[in-house]
Amino acid sequence: MENEKLKRRKIMLSNSIIPYFIGISDDLMFFIAIDSLFFTVEKGLSTTELSFLTTISSLSYILLQIPFLNIIQKIGNIKAIRLGTIMLLISSILMTFGNNYAIIMIGNIIYRTSFLFKKMDNVVLENNLRYLNKQENYAKVLSKSKLIYSIITTIIALIVGGIFAINHHLPMYLCIGVCVINIFLSFCIYDVNENKQTTCQNKKLEKTRFSKLIQIIIISFGICYATISIGQTNSKLFIQYNLQEHFNVELTATYLGLIIVTSRISRILGNLIFRKIYGKLKDKINIVLPIIGMIAFACIIIGNYIDSAILIKFVIMTIGFDLILLIRDSIEVYATDLLLKNTKAHEQQKAVSYLQLSKRIVETAISLLFSLLLIKLELIYVIICLFVFTIVSFGINSKLYKMLCGDFGDFGTGTNSPFKLIKEVEKEKGNEY
Repeated sequence: MENEKLKRRKIMLSNSIIPYFIGISDDLMFFIAIDSLFFTVEKGLSTTELSFLTTISSLSYILLQIPFLNIIQKIGNIKAIRLGTIMLLISSILMTFGNNYAIIMIGNIIYRTSFLFKKMDNVVLENNLRYLNKQENYAKVLSKSKLIYSIITTIIALIVGGIFAINHHLPMYLCIGVCVINIFLSFCIYDVNENKQTTCQNKKLEKTRFSKLIQIIIISFGICYATISIGQTNSKLFIQYNLQEHFNVELTATYLGLIIVTSRISRILGNLIFRKIYGKLKDKINIVLPIIGMIAFACIIIGNYIDSAILIKFVIMTIGFDLILLIRDSIEVYATDLLLKNTKAHEQQKAVSYLQLSKRIVETAISLLFSLLLIKLELIYVIICLFVFTIVSFGINSKLYKMLCGDFGDFGTGTNSPFKLIKEVEKEKGNEY
């Protein structure tokens, strides 16, 4: 009985820490706000070298996914999380103090691939909540971590310019400091299933064959999230070009800064709204998110063709850009929640890894496609393509929604419905060890 009480105390402590841990370790704080500026101004990298840096690190993530997943399955979730945070620290040190391109490249590869390990914090959170019979709170807790992340990054975005002006390395020193805090917090996280994993090792290393439902979830997330992620970057650049056509450099920088601030506020609001409406909309949110994405890119496209009223032009484009940030975190929270609800305990590490891999593969493919398009076409055609991708995402999400609601083949409300599948998964998770 005493051991049970101690276990519950550890779980409660871990669950109270995890939202803050995820919130400050989901990226390299301070670095993400000045990454391109730091690399070009301080390290002297060219645009080509910067692009190559991103391409190689993305390909490394894809190639290393399977061997790193095998490592995760052998060492367990907690050690994987700790290894991920240590890799973030190493990468920040290498990119800060590296004096040649090769070292910076290695640091960037370690940075990108560290999330293969660190993302196991999502699995730990689900395990602990399930043990307490509070698994329905998973999306709410994960959304809280995204809210923390968005608030912190908003504050950083407002102050990092001044910090960088004082000393170009100062934001990176702060980044290293945050990484040290993350490592400390990782040792405070507890996984209720960690001690039981060795008895399941053979089962975990078996070939996992995901159901059609899980495959659709992974594909849906990969397309939807990658479209929004790449859309954020290209939309910001597109708005910048539009501003430059009407204003000088100083006013362009000022107005673009204001637009970025409104988008950061929109991201915070998006997390707050999601926490409020997810319980009511449930799987309908799966349809709502790509619709908002369509509206966002439509606003940017429409705004581009308005030249008679400059204020209206940029208000509409800003609304579109803000909507992109509004739904970015919600897409990942919903997909992760849905995935873990529909996978067995021994499948979760692989499922979460594949979810992140799908995002990387689609992002890489779309980036390559857009690079080829931009050789001959203007950036507006990239935005139009992104609008088309949101339509594709809506179609896939509609199919997924029908599967979840019982209107699609064997996934109906009868014996093979996902709702019965979820109950069976929950039952197995409680007994399989």
